[in-house]
Amino acid sequence: MNQARRAEWHSLMEMLNRSLFSGLSAAEARDFRHRSLRRMADVACSRSRFYRQRLAPAMGPSGLRLERWNDIPILDKATLRKNRAQILIEEAGPETGRVRMGWTSGSEGEPLNYGRSALADQISSRITQRFLRRWKADGSQRFAQILSTRQEANATPEPAMRRGWLEGQRSGELHVFPVATDLHRHLAWLHEIRPGYLKSYPEVLAELARLTLRQGRVLPMRLLFSGGGVLTQETRRLCRDAFGCAVADFYGAEEVGSIADQCPHCGHYHVCDENLFLEILREDGCAAAPGEAGRAVVTTLFNDGFPLIRYEIGDHVVAGGASCVVPALQTIAEVKGRSSAIFRLKGGRALWPFIPSDEMARLAGVQRFQFVQVAEDLVEFHYVPRDGQPGLDEVLLHHLVTAFIDPSLRVRSVASDRLERDENHKYAIYRSLLPS
Repeated sequence: MNQARRAEWHSLMEMLNRSLFSGLSAAEARDFRHRSLRRMADVACSRSRFYRQRLAPAMGPSGLRLERWNDIPILDKATLRKNRAQILIEEAGPETGRVRMGWTSGSEGEPLNYGRSALADQISSRITQRFLRRWKADGSQRFAQILSTRQEANATPEPAMRRGWLEGQRSGELHVFPVATDLHRHLAWLHEIRPGYLKSYPEVLAELARLTLRQGRVLPMRLLFSGGGVLTQETRRLCRDAFGCAVADFYGAEEVGSIADQCPHCGHYHVCDENLFLEILREDGCAAAPGEAGRAVVTTLFNDGFPLIRYEIGDHVVAGGASCVVPALQTIAEVKGRSSAIFRLKGGRALWPFIPSDEMARLAGVQRFQFVQVAEDLVEFHYVPRDGQPGLDEVLLHHLVTAFIDPSLRVRSVASDRLERDENHKYAIYRSLLPS
């Protein structure tokens, strides 16, 4: 890195830290965005032949020409999967750190192996801490999480993983319960540890609230945190009735990190400008006006190991426009993301289904998939076969379902040439046809 690039990098890092901790003016935030986009384009073009060709229409002698930004093609997931090896930059340079690999099925029901630079992960972690501070979280309280882990079905609660879940406050305990078990056990566990805060998926929070109201047992909390699904007004109402508190929602994606988080003042989602540049595009390719829905297209700013430039993540969101006491270049009024389902089993059990994406990737003959519960003990595996690959491994499929969802389930495979999208234009990877 020459002296000019080193000076520019240090300047960007100083602006990044100020943005995360004290905030930037609107003019400074725009300057940070433009300079970060130029830097990301330079990195991608210099280290990736795929991007060298793809960004050529917008590049000039001195680098990225922002006025030609819209000439860069949208990167869809099919193109990303096809060119993943050319996009991945394993030796991304010392500035953004080592690249870790991960898996996601996202909104397409097709596993994607992605990369994340250490700095990109650190930025998302800092954004999460800022989110907690904005909602005035008390770090001395107990924090419970019900989230996807690699533990198999009917997992048992883990002990407190660590203290100090909020920076600057070391006394609060963090407890985690894997999601892959009966929600009645989750609720009993919550009554036992009595947390001040709970974080989980919207569908899990809604079902826990219904169980609480049916049982008539008080379980007050200070605040709930949700992410990884669609948070509806009905879920917010149920949670307030059951737990006596609000729900703060966070919007992100495995391969890009933090996208936006809900503001406690205006209720809209403030875009995480430190991590990425978000475009909300109508079907005609123009930017959506406030109140209009559009496709979410993101450009990561510091993920040098796996640059995603004008990447369509598969979500539809509604552009925001409300002014707020917390400065924001851009807001989202509503996230129309992927919804999941609660599976209802014999004996009144209910659980949130999850199979790790890297495990699903072992089904080599599957291009896209969806699990549909059609009876208390039966799940249909709807899938699109992958051309030129061996047929479906039924034994492996049965193992994945019984090991990670529930041992009582039978599986029936259904091959198809296409899968239906939901009302939010996404593939619901887990659906249930049983009444709630």
